[in-house]
Amino acid sequence: MTASVSGQEAKTLDGSAQHANTLSRGQALALLVLTNTLWAGTYAAGKIALRYLTPIELNAIRFTIATIALSPVLISQWRRIPRDRHTVLTLVALSLIGFVFNKAFEYFGLALSTASDVALLIATESLFTALISWTLLRERVTRSGVLALVVGMAGVYLIVERGVAPNLGGAGVNQGARIIGDLLVILSLLLESGYTVLGKRVIVEMPPLLFMTVTLAGSLFIWLPAGAVAVAQTGWPHVPLEGWLAVLYMALVATGIGYWLWFRALRALDASVAAPTLFIQPLLGVGLAVWLVGDTLTWATIAGGALICVSLVLVMRRGRRSEPTTALAALDELGESTP
Repeated sequence: MTASVSGQEAKTLDGSAQHANTLSRGQALALLVLTNTLWAGTYAAGKIALRYLTPIELNAIRFTIATIALSPVLISQWRRIPRDRHTVLTLVALSLIGFVFNKAFEYFGLALSTASDVALLIATESLFTALISWTLLRERVTRSGVLALVVGMAGVYLIVERGVAPNLGGAGVNQGARIIGDLLVILSLLLESGYTVLGKRVIVEMPPLLFMTVTLAGSLFIWLPAGAVAVAQTGWPHVPLEGWLAVLYMALVATGIGYWLWFRALRALDASVAAPTLFIQPLLGVGLAVWLVGDTLTWATIAGGALICVSLVLVMRRGRRSEPTTALAALDELGESTP
């Protein structure tokens, strides 16, 4: 997936809007599958990094590294950032929603909750994304879309819980703290969905990579001072090689590459169509646990994987049977009602 770079302003590092619009539905879905595969590794990486860093320190270092890596995008495409008051305020809001409040709630929630709870709750982002897309972007609600979400959610439930009966909490975990952690994670996923859906409006005017870089860099106005205060209180953290590798993966692969691919694919697909691909993350996470950690493969794991596959097939069949409503078409229908 490469794009030729020339002196023409329309052909930029991120492949430009024109190139992104040439993606077929299959290519866009393939990018979403790749994106969620990359994001699936952030759970293990985050667990390793949090052994040596607080959530504030982790986010400050992660997003600083990611912004530095993407700084050539800001330098070369600075003139393409809209300067009107509405867009600037929108970018500020999306920086707070997507990379400040969202990540703060996610990692503080993860520290309080159990891995099982968080892995299960991650799937609710699909529901939030679809619901926000159907309400704010007026994307068409279809029976197959709703069915895909329900089937995929059932598959994730079986994989994470390893059966029909729920498994609440883990040994040694305070149940009150776990509930608070779960609520924080749910709130972070709602914010993540809002960032995805509202970001679709902005990438009509800005290339996806530039949009992601601007909102990411904007979050540093919060994370750098917060990180400095954390270091002043507890001292500079001592992070071994495995911790730095985890942080680098989260900064460069999950943040830099992952968000770029996600928004590039969303220029060719409805966000509600993309939502079920998020189920790949818990599916792959369980697969890695079976392979690397030696977890037992149960009937529920196999059944859950099958349901997720059915969910993805339903999404693909929806596109073949009817004319898809693209992101740009949905935005055209909004007209001047866009806030």
